[in-house]
Amino acid sequence: MKMKKVFSSLMALGIVTTLTACGGSTDSATSTDSNEDKKAEENTDDKEDKKEDDKTAENTDGDEHAKNTEELENFEAQTSDDTLVIGSSEFSGDFLAGWQNSANDVVIRKLLGIEGSNGFNTMIVDENGEWLANSAVLEGEPETTDNKDGSRTFTFKIKPGLKWSDGEELTADDYIFDSLLFTHPEFMPLTGSINPGDLFGKGYEVYHSGESDTFEAVEKIDDHTFTYTIDSEQLPYYYEKALAAISAFPMHVVTKNLALSEDGKKLIAKDGYKPSEEEVKAYKDSIQEQIDKANEEFKEIEEPADDASDNEKKAYEEEKKANDEKIADLQEKLDGDVDPTEQLIEQAMLNVYNDYRSNPSVVGGPYKFDEYNNNMVKLSLNPEYQGNFKGQKATIPNIIVQYVNHNIAVDLLENGDIDVWQGESEGGKIDKMKAAEDAGKIGINTFERNGYGSLNFLTDRGTTQYKEVRQAIAHLMDRNTFVQSYAGGYGVVTNGEYGLSQWMYKERGADLEGKLTNYQLNIDTANELLDKSPYKFEKNGKTAWDRSKAEEAFDKDADGFDYYRYNDKGEKLVVNQYGSEESPITSLMNSQLPVNAKQAGMEYNVTAGSFPTIQEYYVYPEEDAEYTAFSMAQSFSETYDPWAQFNSNGNDNKTRVNDPKADELTVKLRQTPPDDKEQYLDNWEEFQQWYNDYLPQIPLYSNLYHTGYTKRVEGFDVNTPSWGIEDQINAIKLK
Repeated sequence: MKMKKVFSSLMALGIVTTLTACGGSTDSATSTDSNEDKKAEENTDDKEDKKEDDKTAENTDGDEHAKNTEELENFEAQTSDDTLVIGSSEFSGDFLAGWQNSANDVVIRKLLGIEGSNGFNTMIVDENGEWLANSAVLEGEPETTDNKDGSRTFTFKIKPGLKWSDGEELTADDYIFDSLLFTHPEFMPLTGSINPGDLFGKGYEVYHSGESDTFEAVEKIDDHTFTYTIDSEQLPYYYEKALAAISAFPMHVVTKNLALSEDGKKLIAKDGYKPSEEEVKAYKDSIQEQIDKANEEFKEIEEPADDASDNEKKAYEEEKKANDEKIADLQEKLDGDVDPTEQLIEQAMLNVYNDYRSNPSVVGGPYKFDEYNNNMVKLSLNPEYQGNFKGQKATIPNIIVQYVNHNIAVDLLENGDIDVWQGESEGGKIDKMKAAEDAGKIGINTFERNGYGSLNFLTDRGTTQYKEVRQAIAHLMDRNTFVQSYAGGYGVVTNGEYGLSQWMYKERGADLEGKLTNYQLNIDTANELLDKSPYKFEKNGKTAWDRSKAEEAFDKDADGFDYYRYNDKGEKLVVNQYGSEESPITSLMNSQLPVNAKQAGMEYNVTAGSFPTIQEYYVYPEEDAEYTAFSMAQSFSETYDPWAQFNSNGNDNKTRVNDPKADELTVKLRQTPPDDKEQYLDNWEEFQQWYNDYLPQIPLYSNLYHTGYTKRVEGFDVNTPSWGIEDQINAIKLK
């Protein structure tokens, strides 16, 4: 039975992790020659492993080399005296968080000031990963008040005279509007956004659910002063400073006739506003479109058969009831008189979705958006920008963020065809960059990664919903070979949800590793685990699956192997993985997992495609999803709060974890008092042990990032996991 479900993503506070294709984006590809040589050196003496390499290795060096050479020769450089060119892997074109959240999109958002330290956010992160009040925006530190109900209120005073890129003045209304619009109950269903708004605000539930049209968390004091109140249920919170990070949105860009109530707690139509006939028609048409869309989506849901389980029937009835209620509400709006405020709110939302997210015409950062065409985002200096919290102000007239083939990125950098290539992590390419540095052609910055590469699962559907299957897969791959082949001497195998640069790992990593399972290639162990899963039968669903039969079938004809495991319903153990076509990690997995999996009775298939396609399958899966494993990479924000990703109520829970122990541990971790560092570290260790056992992802590696830049780039002397070229841009100059 197909069920369409949309899961929200926690954009508030930057708690959400940004995603890249594992081995793609900031993780660029390794050369085929280097991979094959190192793979051979790292092979174990296990008989099955040698067969695997013989039967799955593909020699594509010649074709790929010829393609890369041609692309390099035909590359049209965009660099000029007044233009900095930043090379990038794929970006989605969503320049506002809430739909897709690639690390490459974030680079552009930070240059525009939509995210990061260069815009109007009240609290920002410096190069050391510390949260600070944004002195470029605020008049002093925000005042805090502890209320009798246990909530906490922050009072922000905005500096007068700050302007958006179109010359309009920044006011308190822009901050409050951001909270009211993106937390509004209609925003997510209308736009398909996965941004739930201000989750930590007082009164969130009643406002976000539509029970009230006022949001108690916000209050307007005057044009340059407002307050934000954190709900008592969200406190204590270990990274409490992050909760005071409030964003501004240029209200005037998406609505001319909406206003705030006098106290700023609700959106209202301006006095005297009456919608025109054309506006009424557009509003009614939009409602009808929503009704039609809801009906079409429900038609895709298959009604369970008479012999379906009670749970399936119950799920269908709940889905039907929810759809009927939604249609009834929309029909009531369609048949009734138009509420001017509702009409204006909806139009503002649609303006955000249809226009601003792909064409952010008005921003608060050092650069303004010009165009996105031909895989290039073109930006130019914002004449109204008054500088960042360090008192620095960008001077380079133009920036182009340009998609480039990662296989030729280092060559383009060495040739001066691009100026910056960030976060290289593949060993062979790093060696090449270092050679160019020794030759005086480029400069290099190096830092430990605040993230990790992984194989991510959907844990609530398909065969990967079973922990034993996930653990078995971890025993069907040689992670050491992956890391050596991909990262060379610049990466290490990881066993938990951490990155090398995280302060928790630096303080407790050595202690933690001894408490975690270090998953090694071991087909016997994989079979033992699968024997504990539902997939322990032959095709008839009754006869026990036999390892000796599998060995005999594999030795006789590995390519034609067909002795797989089944459950008692006769359903085959199949795992389908989707990975980036540009990723060497995808290729490495394809060279090991399908063949090794056969020896454990598992059919394992690897498909490669574009990163946006991966995100679509991963973020919005069907109930009977074809793909339930994804090669990905995660970058952490400075606010480490895995509640968002692994709590059953978490709004960035892409792996669909629903485990009481995870719920307990993630709440325990986030609600550690801010002044109790040792307790936080103890809680962190306990969470890592859960993660290592439950295995919603198989962690593969964390590594050293190397960022290269041409010699004409000056001022790029600060580069950390929290601080890239997009953050340092105010200090960068071109020779």
